Amino acid sequence: MHQLIPQMSIEQKVGQLIVVGFGGTRINADIRSIIRQHFVGGVTLFARNIQSSRQVARLTNDLQTLTRATEHQIPLFIAMDQEGGWVARLKIGATVLPGNMALGAAGSTEFAEHAGTITAIELGAVGVNLNFAPVIDVNNNPRNPVIDRRSFGECPDLVSRFGCAYIKGLQQNGVLATAKHFPGHGDTTVDSHTDLPTVGHDAERIRTVELKPFRAAIEAKVGAIMTAHIVYPTLDANRPATLSRPILTDLLREELGFDGLIVTDDMEMKAIDERYRTGEAAVMAIEAGADMVLTLWRYRNQREVFNALVSAVKSEKISEDRINQSVERILKYKKAFGVFDWEDATSANAIESVGSGAHRRIAATIADRAITTVQNRSGILPLNSNMTPLVISSSSILFNLLRVRYANCISTRIPAEPDAEAVLPRLVLQADAADVVIAGISNHRQAELINRLDTNTETPIIVAAFGSPYSLRRCPNVSASLAAYDIHFESVLAAVKVMAGESDAPGKLPIRLTPVD
Repeated sequence: MHQLIPQMSIEQKVGQLIVVGFGGTRINADIRSIIRQHFVGGVTLFARNIQSSRQVARLTNDLQTLTRATEHQIPLFIAMDQEGGWVARLKIGATVLPGNMALGAAGSTEFAEHAGTITAIELGAVGVNLNFAPVIDVNNNPRNPVIDRRSFGECPDLVSRFGCAYIKGLQQNGVLATAKHFPGHGDTTVDSHTDLPTVGHDAERIRTVELKPFRAAIEAKVGAIMTAHIVYPTLDANRPATLSRPILTDLLREELGFDGLIVTDDMEMKAIDERYRTGEAAVMAIEAGADMVLTLWRYRNQREVFNALVSAVKSEKISEDRINQSVERILKYKKAFGVFDWEDATSANAIESVGSGAHRRIAATIADRAITTVQNRSGILPLNSNMTPLVISSSSILFNLLRVRYANCISTRIPAEPDAEAVLPRLVLQADAADVVIAGISNHRQAELINRLDTNTETPIIVAAFGSPYSLRRCPNVSASLAAYDIHFESVLAAVKVMAGESDAPGKLPIRLTPVD
């Protein structure tokens, strides 16, 4: 047992099991109190905490300094969801890499490892030592509202290979990786942020599809696995995975042999929050086998979790030996990933690596390799240089990049969630006056609008999906379509270069675009 554990009180041990969030870009009264009085083991940063890379470095340094002033002096895990693509908290001044599905489309595990490496270097430079990534859910449900392009694809083998490469890149560069969301969130039509999903597959299917990437991640020595707030009736008919001993202990610990950190997803998500008191759920999660409980939003809930866990240990509902097992794992990984050496994490030289030219060039290369031609009817792509395109998008990036290449380019903006009846008449008139329509879409509503436009104009339409490629199922008859996977600059530029004939589109869809039901 770690030498610190016998010196720790029950309260200090329980605190190590709790990961919290807070508001603002500086230390506030809530986070100061929760660290000083409740000895929490980790803090998670969101966009609400971030202004710039240097500000984050100062914030993490201040958090660790505050923790060092407590009685036990055990530094924090400082975590972030820096998946790349759709989910990236550190953006301003940093390298935002293409997300997982773009990596899957690019087809190279070397790129996935590069993405993990760059992410680790930049997170480490600002004092973040735990990344809640990669997502290794197998996204085989096109109606999935929350995983979607956060997944590497729909093939368990592909997800396994790319997930392991990303984990290697993170962990070999000093940041603890977290494979999520166990036992799999890929085949759901419900977002566990808003309700409780159920996955009803039989045991054989679960083991050959959903569990395959997690088994591979365990073999690759991933340090942490995050649980899913999902009911798997075949595995446990009564409780979601986060609260299930058959899933976390019997399956993950004993059958799959995982001895790293089991981390819950946020306990304030509605899948849990609308069915259990937060403190009650935290006790159930630890009883089930979790090591760290995430309570990321409300201070009163964080205090409730702490008090409930302390009470459960003192009443012997949870044994102190059980708590010691989790604390030992936590301290083991804090030591292994240099958390006790946090003073060196925010040096001036390290900060210079954040958003460096070398990192951005790799991001651009991945975007270029990921761009995928889904269809190209009659060879409309690449476009003739003397065309007059009408650009339809909710972002100015696409138009600005095309205007450089097409002098007569005109633009019309659409809302992120357009009302088709309100904007369609104007779009039809503008489309009829153009040689070609170039539509940049980022969601299903925009795709449905473009499909309506396609049925009301003879002008050919090219669609670039800068969000989920599944949205292309909703405008299947356009003249050409590209999957770019992300709305960030490098991905938009990659699509524009294909339209203009400056580069090919070598990517391959890592999913199937079946017709809309």
